[in-house]
Amino acid sequence: MPRVLFFIAVLIAAQCISQTDQNRKLLMKEPVLITSAGQSSDVLMAKVLAGKVGLQIDFQKQAQLEHVDSANSIIIVCGGSVKGMGAAGIDKDQEYGRVEKIFKRAKELKIPVIGMHVGGKSRRGALSDYFNKLVADNSDYLIVVKEGNDDEFFTKTAAKRNIPCEIVDKIISIQDNLKTLYAKK
Repeated sequence: MPRVLFFIAVLIAAQCISQTDQNRKLLMKEPVLITSAGQSSDVLMAKVLAGKVGLQIDFQKQAQLEHVDSANSIIIVCGGSVKGMGAAGIDKDQEYGRVEKIFKRAKELKIPVIGMHVGGKSRRGALSDYFNKLVADNSDYLIVVKEGNDDEFFTKTAAKRNIPCEIVDKIISIQDNLKTLYAKK
């Protein structure tokens, strides 16, 4: 039994070291395009946090391919909102298609994408998870507020894809992640 526990401890330590190494390799560059996947107001929180860190931001709730072309990194904030999509004059399939195109162009141009989920439990459910899955399946890095990962959807998806997934207790903590990723003090 002690050997098994020792082996498990070694595996956990190796995973932590591997995760830290992955995080170091993912140094993001500015300007950063910040956009929504699902048109929730959560994207505004990401804009505010990135601004407080001092990032050079191009904020486009409904970013198009030309916005991707001028970015060096992208933050896509996921979470569906019927009200937000209604205000934008689009339906969920149009929004999904727009975000798919952004991921495709980012991949073509080798622009790293941070997927961000800040809405907690209120941005989980059928509509939001339609966009959450798209973002988790295509981002290079995930930052998720703990309350939105109770079912471990984001951490499990990240583990399957072998990408970093930072879980934060509070939205304000995302500033620290952004400072690290963009080498800000």
